[in-house]
Amino acid sequence: MSKGNEAITVLELLKKYGYHSQSYNILRNDKSYFHSSSGIEGVIAYVVRANVAMAAGDPVCDPSDIRNFVTEFKQFCKDQKWRCCFQSITERCKDVLGEMGFGMIKIGEEPIFDLEEFSLSGSKFRSLRKNINQAKRQGLSVVEYHPLLKREPEWEKDMEELSAIWKKFKGSGEFSFLIGEPALDNPKERKYFLALLDNKVEAFVVCTPVYTRNGIYFDVMRRKEKTPNGMPQLLFTESFRILKEQGYSMATLGTAPLSYEHVDDPGQSRIIKLAINLAFNRLGYFHRFKPLYRFKRQFGPSSWEGRYLAFSPKLFNPVILYALLKVYDPTGVTKKLLYQLNSAWKGISKIKDGSIGLIGSTSGSVIKGIKGTSHKAVKTTKKTLHEIPNKIKRKSTKLKRRDNDV
Repeated sequence: MSKGNEAITVLELLKKYGYHSQSYNILRNDKSYFHSSSGIEGVIAYVVRANVAMAAGDPVCDPSDIRNFVTEFKQFCKDQKWRCCFQSITERCKDVLGEMGFGMIKIGEEPIFDLEEFSLSGSKFRSLRKNINQAKRQGLSVVEYHPLLKREPEWEKDMEELSAIWKKFKGSGEFSFLIGEPALDNPKERKYFLALLDNKVEAFVVCTPVYTRNGIYFDVMRRKEKTPNGMPQLLFTESFRILKEQGYSMATLGTAPLSYEHVDDPGQSRIIKLAINLAFNRLGYFHRFKPLYRFKRQFGPSSWEGRYLAFSPKLFNPVILYALLKVYDPTGVTKKLLYQLNSAWKGISKIKDGSIGLIGSTSGSVIKGIKGTSHKAVKTTKKTLHEIPNKIKRKSTKLKRRDNDV
C-alpha cells in the first residue's frame, strides 16, 4: 500500500474509532503503521527508537478488540526484538493493558471541557473574567481562520514568524510524535483560532478533531514573547464559545504532564506518587510543567482523565525514557539528554518498593540503548544512575519511619 493510500485508510479508521485526544496526529509522516493479520479493523501507529517500539496513544480500533490487537502487536515487537510501549494511553486502554501484564506509569492528567455546560459565571472565575475584559479593552479580538476557504497572506506571514520565534526560544525544531504542527501548507481538518490586535496576529492555536467524542483538541499554540495581559485567556475562552456554537460537545487542552491532583490510581505505590510529585515540582527547565498545569486548571475543566505510559516487558528500563525523548524531539535530544533523562528517571522511573516490581536493570542497558551519546555524557549518566538506589532507599526509609510513628 502506498503512503498516500495508507494515510487515507488511517484517516477512515480515525473517523470510526478515534477516541484519544491526540489521535489525529498519527497521520504525521514520521509514523509506521501496524495492521492486524487476523482481520481486526484498526491501526497502531508507532515509531522505533533505541529498539523501543513506541506506539502513539491508544490502538485505533473498536474497544472490544484492544486486547487481541495489542497481543498481535506485542508479538510483532517480540519478533523484531523490540520493547513494546504505548505512550499516553487513556484510562480505558490502561485497564486492558494492565490486565495483560504491561507495566504502567501515570504520566499526567488531561482536562476535559463539556462545551455544552461551559460557563465563566460564578466567583471562582472572577480573576479569569478580569483578564479577559482587560484583553478586550486593549483591542484584542479572536477569529477562526479558514485557510481552505480563503487565504490571508498577511495573517499567515505573522503565524510563520511566531512559529520561528518559538523554535528559536526552544532551541530545536517542531516537536513530533503525538504533537502536531501548524501545517498551513496542508491544513486538512485542522482548525485555527487567531488573537488579533490591529489585524496583526498576536497568537494562534491549532486544533484537531477527536472524532468519536465530537471533540476538539487544542494542539499547538504560538504567541509573541510579550503579549497583552489576558490574551491567552481570551483566545481559549472565545475559541470554546465558537466551538460550542458549531455544535461540538467536548474540548481538551491536552495532558498536563506529571499532574497527579485529580485522578487517583491505587495501583501505584506511595513512593511512585512521591517521585511523580517531586518530578512535577522540579522538572520544568524545558517544559515548565507546573505553570502549564495551573494555566489549564484556571478554565475550570468539567473533569480530568489520567494518561499513562505502558511498557512490556513489565520491568521498566530507563532506555524507554531516552526513546521517549527521541520520538518527541529527534533533533534536540543530544544537548538536553542528561538533564531530561536524569530528571525524569529520578522523578518517575527509578522507583522500587515492596508493593511492586517495576524497575529492571539500569546503567548497563541504558548505555547500550543510547546510541551516539558522547563519552562524557555516558560517564555522567552512569554515575547518576548508580547514585539513584541510595537516594530512593533514603526516601523509603523516611516513609517507613513516618508510618511507624503514626
